[in-house]
Order: sequence, then structure tokens, then C-alpha cells
Amino acid sequence: MQQQQQQQPVHHHQDHEGCSLAPPKKGNEEESCSAGAEETQPDCTSTTTTNNNTNTTTTTTRSKDRRDRQIIKGEPPRPQCTSTTDSVVVPGLECIHDFITEQEEQALIACLTGPHAPWAPAQCNFSKTGNVKRRVQHYGYVFDYETANVLRDRSGKDGEKAWCPPLPCLPEEYEGCTDDELSCFIQDAVTNANGWYVLAGIIERVRRYKFVMTSSQHPASTTSRMVLHQQSYRFLNQMTVNEYKPGEGIGSHIDTHSAFGDGIMSLSLGAGCVMNFKKHTLGQHNEEEKEELKTKLVYLPARSLLLMSGPARYTWSHQIVTRMTDCVCGKIIPRNTRLSLTLRTAIELPSPTNNNNGNNDEPCSCTYAKPLPAITSNKFPPTKWGDDACAVSHEISSSSLGVGDFATPDTEKNHVHAVYDAIATQWHHTRGKRGVLWPRATRFLKELPKGSIVADVGCGDGKYFPAVWEAGSYVIGTDISEPLLQTCIGSCIAADSNNVAGAGAGPETRMISHLKFGLNDRPAVAVADCMQIPLRSNSCDAAICIAVMHHLSTFARRIRCLQELSRIVKRGGLINVQAWALEQEQNSRRKFSGTDVFVPFHAQPKYLARNAVVSSMAGEQEQDKKNVAQMYSDAYEGAEYNEEKGLVVFQRYCHMYKKGELEELVAHICSLEIVDGGFECGNHFVILRVI
Repeated sequence: MQQQQQQQPVHHHQDHEGCSLAPPKKGNEEESCSAGAEETQPDCTSTTTTNNNTNTTTTTTRSKDRRDRQIIKGEPPRPQCTSTTDSVVVPGLECIHDFITEQEEQALIACLTGPHAPWAPAQCNFSKTGNVKRRVQHYGYVFDYETANVLRDRSGKDGEKAWCPPLPCLPEEYEGCTDDELSCFIQDAVTNANGWYVLAGIIERVRRYKFVMTSSQHPASTTSRMVLHQQSYRFLNQMTVNEYKPGEGIGSHIDTHSAFGDGIMSLSLGAGCVMNFKKHTLGQHNEEEKEELKTKLVYLPARSLLLMSGPARYTWSHQIVTRMTDCVCGKIIPRNTRLSLTLRTAIELPSPTNNNNGNNDEPCSCTYAKPLPAITSNKFPPTKWGDDACAVSHEISSSSLGVGDFATPDTEKNHVHAVYDAIATQWHHTRGKRGVLWPRATRFLKELPKGSIVADVGCGDGKYFPAVWEAGSYVIGTDISEPLLQTCIGSCIAADSNNVAGAGAGPETRMISHLKFGLNDRPAVAVADCMQIPLRSNSCDAAICIAVMHHLSTFARRIRCLQELSRIVKRGGLINVQAWALEQEQNSRRKFSGTDVFVPFHAQPKYLARNAVVSSMAGEQEQDKKNVAQMYSDAYEGAEYNEEKGLVVFQRYCHMYKKGELEELVAHICSLEIVDGGFECGNHFVILRVI
């Protein structure tokens, strides 16, 4: 029989999840959670026996495994299996598997972890010993970790601290829609990669879902539980998004009564985990009443929806043990990054009377408190934390743009400019030296009249320079990344390598005739932003802007880039614009679930700047314990370490263009007309004429 553990009753104060929390226990709390399961497995019991004849100690298999695995302090030796608590019933607890589809899940992950995700600023924890470490987002209302309560006054005493994006809702024309119409709306949003509309639809689906409520008269068997009624939660007005990295968890707690009403739901995205539920009860033991601890382990798979209501909400505490693996039905499952979408009903301040503090199965007065007004919006994406309104790119008029609209956002500074500065050498080695050019772009350059002056805006390492030179034209290149521009100097090779010292083999697209080889040594390049190209108006015969527009994160900056291209090209001149497409070929290794995404670039440490690591090593005592890739990932802000591949991972911001989106942007520029357009090699392109 599984041993029962004696622990102190759960008290209510705040956890870093934004809930009430049991006070920390002495010793290793996580190990105590799995002790009962370990004692049911004889081969896992840690014991030693002494041989009287030889006076030696025999080590059991369990202790040898612990030594060989070098178990980290604080990590439970072995996860307890969910099957050991199958007979335990938690009244009011329901887990709906596959509540959303895989496509809906990918769309939600793309928008909630993408460039426009409104991650909350760091907040002090309840014990005031530091900040909450896990990344979180709040919608509708902010849960204040420091006070363990909802910040109800968004415009008064709580001030900026109470600001958060509104809860996504359906467009007005879908208010009161049928369930079938809601399903069609969500499917269309998935198809169009509009993750925020998918989120709004899923929240509405949760509100409408009818949970089957059962009695708790027969806790020994789930099959004998009596169906009482169906329950839905129409007044959900607050959502918290938590990001759990492998090895992260939450302490044992019961969500604050005075903050939220009955019915708390959690939608799991990306990965699953085991959640522990506990309740202290008085049971008969040797004809005496003795406090016992009931435990239920529930596996929450990805795409599942968990409901905690009634006793599960008010009298059973729940936690996620800090560990790297879970044991589900006898199978060890490694944890991966998991997003938890917690949906709740924030309530007005309840009456101070009749509050049972979770000490029995009867709901307290908080259950009957009135829900707070819903703060919702159907304008997406939400702005970054602290802004006053939602930024809706398609509603901005090009005529109303001001200088401030062209300022470089942090997203581009950190995930475009800084990334390309860091990876410039490898980018040139893997992209430029291979000579991969888009056919439509090279054809555009070859068809220009000889002697044309061509502006290559966002030229990078100058891979299109040879095509311009060989067509008999001249090129002026600009790019925001100086390290990339440095790689374009002397990067070409002579078609007749015998005539040029040091020339060698290379791709045909990098070869130029020896008569034009002098251009290779001193190309006309300049560090410049495409928001303000340092060329005179009407000074160029043509321009190309390849793979630049998809790195611009706002509507205003995309419009500005087109305006600048139109300004520098003479009337009648042509412009070629190409950008990454949302729609990819069926055999493409790239598939995108959102229009605004982070695309990883896996960098080899040998190509990264050594001085960045040297400067970061100053004063570090632990560097000798890290490999080279780890040191480089620490040196570059925002970079991650891929332990499996031993590489440094940078996240590049990209906006994926839908079919027709480039044409819609051009329609805002009265000085441009579309000559041609299409799709090639995973990119949309337009050929424009200045009029």
C-alpha cells in the first residue's frame, strides 16, 4: 500500500502563478511528492545491507542509478506514475483532450510567442524576495503577484501597473453567431494565419463549452459518478499566459478566492505535463481519526483543456513538480516548452462574511461575487505592454504617418539589426558564396538598359552586384548592417582566374570579367536605413529591394520603404521588390503558422566574433565548465544554446506576406504603378514603375 504523508494544511498566499500558495516546506518538497510512488516499487527502494563476514556494504540498484545519473539537487529521483492514483476522484475536475486541433495550436503558439506578444514586465513576487522568473502575459485584467489580487482599477489608483491588453473577442459581425459559424470563423483565421482571431475564437469556444458536472458520491470509481447537470462559463474576462521551460513548475496552491470566481480553465499548448492535486482529509486509522493526504496525478497533454470547479477549485491544491520528465501510464515523457492559457472570471471585491477559506467543500461568498466588466477588443495585434491602445496596422492611413511612425522598433533592433551584425560572416559563407539568386531578380537586372544606375537597397553581402556589373550597369548598395557590407568587398572572383592573382573557383553568379574586376575591390556601398536612403531624388534609373520588406515590423515602415524607393528612382524607372511569402511550396521545409514570426538561424561559433566572448568572460568563474557554443550564446543577448547540435540560435523577425499584400501596400503610393507580380521560390514579388 502507498504510504500516506502528513503535511501541514494549505494556507493562502500568493504563488508566482498569481495564486494563493502553501508556505514553503522544510527540506526537498518535490522529493516528498513522489515518495509514496517510490515505496510501491520494490526495485526502486533505496536500502543498504551489511555483510557481517566481510563488513562491506552492498549498494542497491536504486542508489547506484542515482550515483550514475548524478541527480541534481532538488530534482526528484523518479517521477511518480499517474497510474498509481487512478482510483482517486477529484470532484469538479475535468480534462478535455484535443479541445483544439494541431493547426489551431500552431496558430496560437505563433501569435503568443511571436514578435507582437505582449509579455508583461517583471513583477515582484508575494514574498518580495525577487521577481517572478517565468514569462507571463495578462489580458483583460492584471493579476498582481505582489498583493495576490486582481488590479481592478485600470484608470485610477492602480494606474499604469494595472494596464494590460484587452481580452481578444470576435468581430462585431460574429457576435451571437452559431457554433457552426464560429467553427468556420476559426478555420478561416487558421487558413489566413491570423493567430489573434484564432485566439478570440478559441476563447469564445471555451465560454460556450458545456462541461458535464458529476456527483462525488462514489469516489472509488469514475464510472459510477452520477451526471448532475451541464455547466458553461460565459463570463470569462481574464486570461494569463504562462511559459514553462523544461524543468520549471509551480508550488502547491489554491487560486485566490477573492480574485476569481468558480471555474478556472487551463489550455495546454506545445507540450504536456503532469499536475498534482492534493487534499487533506480526516480518515479512520486504528479506530482513531487521523489526517490523511489524498493525491491525484493528472496528465495534461498538449491541446487539452482542464477545468477546476467546485471542490477542485476551492479545496484541492494543485502544483507542477519541478522536474525534467513525467511518468504517464508507465512511460517516461520528457518535458518540453509548454504554454498554459489560464482563463478565469475576475470578480468584484466579495463580502468579507461567509468566507470559508477553502476549509470545506462548500463554496465561499467569493463564488457569488459579481464578475468585473469584460475589457475586450477585436483589434489586433495588441500593442506592447504599457501602450494605451491596440495598433491595427491595416487601419492606418498612409497620409497620416508621421516621423515617429518610422522609428526603428525594438523588435527590429534586437531581432534583425543585431542578429545580422552577429551572423554576417556565416551568412556570407552559406548564402553569398553559394551564389543563390532569385531568377526573376537577375532577369530584371539583365533587361535594364546598359549604363543604368541601380540602387540595391538592403544589399547585404552584395550578392546581386555581379549581375548588375555584367549587365553593363552600375550599382550603389546600402544596408543597415556594416559587418554584412564588409563581406561584399572583394567577394567576387574573375571569370578568367589565370589573369587575376589569388582568384579561385566559385559559383558562376559570383564571377565577373577581368575588365570589371576593379569594381570588386571598391564597391559603392554605404551603411544606411531604408527609412531614409542617402541618395538624391530621381538619381537612379532602377532599384531592387530583395528580402528587406519582410524584416519591417509595422505598416508605417513598409509604406515608408516604398516611398523612399519611389523617391530615388527617376520617372519611368523600374523597381523590383521581393519578400518572403506566407504560402510556401508543398515540399518546402519552411511552414509558417503566422504572418509575424521568429525564424531561427543556427550559427556555428567559429563564424561569430571572438571579441564578444572574450568581453563576456571577464570576471566569470564558471566559463571553464561551458563549451564554446554556450559561451557564445551567453555573449549575445537574445541568443540561445542548442545543446543537441552545439550551435548558437538567433531569432530573426520576419513578416510573411500573404498573396496580394504587396500589391495592397503599393496601392497607398500614388507615384507607383504595378507592371508585373508573382510568386517564385517561396517569395512574392512586384515590378513597379515610377509615374
